[in-house]
Amino acid sequence: MENQAAVNIEATSESKVTMGVRYLLAVMMIVFGANKFLQFLPMPPANDQVAQVFGSLMLMGILPIVGILEVVGGILLALKKAVPATLIVLGAIGFNAVLFHATLDPAGIGGAIGFTAMIIYLAYVYRAKFAPLFK
Repeated sequence: MENQAAVNIEATSESKVTMGVRYLLAVMMIVFGANKFLQFLPMPPANDQVAQVFGSLMLMGILPIVGILEVVGGILLALKKAVPATLIVLGAIGFNAVLFHATLDPAGIGGAIGFTAMIIYLAYVYRAKFAPLFK
C-alpha cells in the first residue's frame, strides 16, 4: 500500500515550470508532427542539399514515421503517460534535428536547440526513472 501511495504522490507532484515545459513540448510535437502530413505551416526556401535530404527522407518513408512519432509523443507528453520512454524517442529526433541544422541549415538551428533543451530539462526532472538504465 505504501508503494502505491508513493506512486500517486509522485504522479501528481510536478512543478508549474515542468508542467509548462511538458505541455509546450507536447504542443510543438503535435503541431510539427501533424505538419509533416498536412503541410499547414509554410516552409522557408530550402537550398539544394536540404531539398535532397527531405526528398530522400520522404522517398524512404522516414519522414512520415518521424511525424507519427512526434504526434504520438506529443499526445503522451500531454497526458503525462510514459514520459521517460517518450523522452528517449524524442531525444533521438531532437539530436538529429540539431545535427541537421548545424550541417545543412544553420539559420534554423534555434528551434532545434530549444526543442532539444526542453527534452534535456524534462529528462533531468525524470532522471530517477532513467537510473535503472545505468546500473
